[in-house]
Amino acid sequence: MTLIAAGLSHQTAPLEDRERFAIGGDELPDAMRHFHSLFGHSAILSTCNRTEIYVNPHDDEVEPSDLIAELARFKGLSNGRLPSHYALRGREVPQHIFRVAAGVDSMILGESEVLGQVRTALSAARDTHSLDASLSRLLHDALRTGRRARHETNIGRYAVSVSSAAVSLAREYVPDFESCRALVVGAGEAGKLAARALRDQGVREITVISRTRDRAEELATYLNGTVVSFSQLSEAIASADLVISSSSAPGYLITPEILTRCRNGTRAPLTVMDVAVPRDVDPAIGNLPNVNLLDIDDLQAMSEANLRRREEAAAQVFRIVDEAADSFEEWLEARRVVPSIKAIVRRADEIRRVELERTLGELDLSPANGEKLDRMTAAIVKKLLHEPIDYLRSAEDSEESSATVRRIFGVEDD
Repeated sequence: MTLIAAGLSHQTAPLEDRERFAIGGDELPDAMRHFHSLFGHSAILSTCNRTEIYVNPHDDEVEPSDLIAELARFKGLSNGRLPSHYALRGREVPQHIFRVAAGVDSMILGESEVLGQVRTALSAARDTHSLDASLSRLLHDALRTGRRARHETNIGRYAVSVSSAAVSLAREYVPDFESCRALVVGAGEAGKLAARALRDQGVREITVISRTRDRAEELATYLNGTVVSFSQLSEAIASADLVISSSSAPGYLITPEILTRCRNGTRAPLTVMDVAVPRDVDPAIGNLPNVNLLDIDDLQAMSEANLRRREEAAAQVFRIVDEAADSFEEWLEARRVVPSIKAIVRRADEIRRVELERTLGELDLSPANGEKLDRMTAAIVKKLLHEPIDYLRSAEDSEESSATVRRIFGVEDD
């Protein structure tokens, strides 16, 4: 079987499509089981800027684009158009996910959040029993490649997370950043990174709000900030100069109606940064007076600046990625010939045992000598099989080589 993958990201699809096809943490287990049952062993990587499905298909007729069509059905979007996406097969699969893990396919070049997201994909697939050896190796190799890229090159030297990049961008819109009153909506990983970035850049007054009170309190305590209950969202917005929202809510948390009501005609400027996918903030609030609305796509310009600054590091990462992809392909090819190796070893040993039993029946040998004869014939078979097995392991075309060796040894296909 050949690994296949398909996905959409900031490289191919607008934010509107990315949020429609995003798979949230709550629905990830169901999605894993769904794709596993339909296509074969699967893994899903879902981040703020991408949704990707990796499959080791049980049917050679499955095409990568079928995965996106099924994702649309899973999300209840089968009646609409499919988003612009990428379809990967064979070597393209490891090469792509290794680039993702290394941070060179991210909107913010070299950002490190993606490594945690790959780990989440691995854990989710393991927990739902959706992995096989090939996909497990693929994800583990992706993590190793990502760590190696950051250790051996400067790709992470200027890297920032999406959340901290959002804070840097918001700073351009808030006149007195250190004295501003910041509200962080959502205490998940993105919210934590945003809150820490606010503190690191000098913001002293930080309020955290989350549907999960315990998470909000833990983060607020760490930052020496304030936590308010989710039911007080409007009041918290009313007293904020900057709002960074990164929850996993299924719909808009902040709408023009909420802002109009809670701001009550105030002309004080408000900057709202929405880093959630799907979005937390209704885009229509950008039309309100004295409201600056920024979303994750506004980080693209920062990404391009970083890219120009780190072209040399990126080139080094691509070499690391290519080496890792070569290594994975070699491992995969070796696995493809394992059934044939086992089959010819089993066939040769069956013949050896039949002939050994016949010979022992004709000779009057002591048990000790019988064991010696057994060991000798086993050694002969092992030496005779060494070259065929080595040929299988080093062959460029594992399928054709396996078929040839099976014919020579009279081994039927499984």
